[in-house]
Amino acid sequence: MIYTKKKRKLKLKIQWFLFTFIFIVSLVLLYTYFNQPIEVEPIIEEVVQVRELSSVEKLILGARKDALAMPEYISNYYAGGYPPDNEGTCTDLVWRAFKEAGVLLKDLVDEDIKNNRSNYSHIQYRDPNIDFRRVQNLTVFFKNHAEVLTTDIYDTSEWKAGDIVVFGKDEHIGIVSDIRNDNDIPYLIHNNDQPVREEDRLEYGYYTMGITGHYRFRFDE
Repeated sequence: MIYTKKKRKLKLKIQWFLFTFIFIVSLVLLYTYFNQPIEVEPIIEEVVQVRELSSVEKLILGARKDALAMPEYISNYYAGGYPPDNEGTCTDLVWRAFKEAGVLLKDLVDEDIKNNRSNYSHIQYRDPNIDFRRVQNLTVFFKNHAEVLTTDIYDTSEWKAGDIVVFGKDEHIGIVSDIRNDNDIPYLIHNNDQPVREEDRLEYGYYTMGITGHYRFRFDE
């Protein structure tokens, strides 16, 4: 009986020792696990630099905006000169494109007519509300304030996006697109009341109305 009690006490001591040992070891392991240094992968920040559009790119963007907006082809007289956004003609697409590039074509044309009346002998009375919206006046302005270029559309290297094109006897005007057809002839962005206003139409205009003016305006970058 005494032996049995001693044996039981010994067994309890052994169990307590094992429990204590396991408990202490567990604490040590937990401490070690939670206190080890955490390896953080370096975060690489990729900085994307957005390139500022050139004036010519802005010009094309402005022409394309007007083409996509599809303003109704209405040729009216407007106090202040500018028609509402939902109305316009071929010349309105041009000044809107220039405005996108930061150039107020109306002010430039008005000033040029005022200072160089002899170049605009066809104008009897100056009218800033309409003068900048006439193809003939724009032709004179670009002849004197832009680079005059070839009217041969097959000399394709001489045609660049953003160039100004005049057709016939100052009948129509448009802007050269940055899109080209399979023959490397650029598209035309213009408003002639057509359903698609950026189109492969330069060659057609060349043979129908004739291209009578090709100009490249130099922006102050």
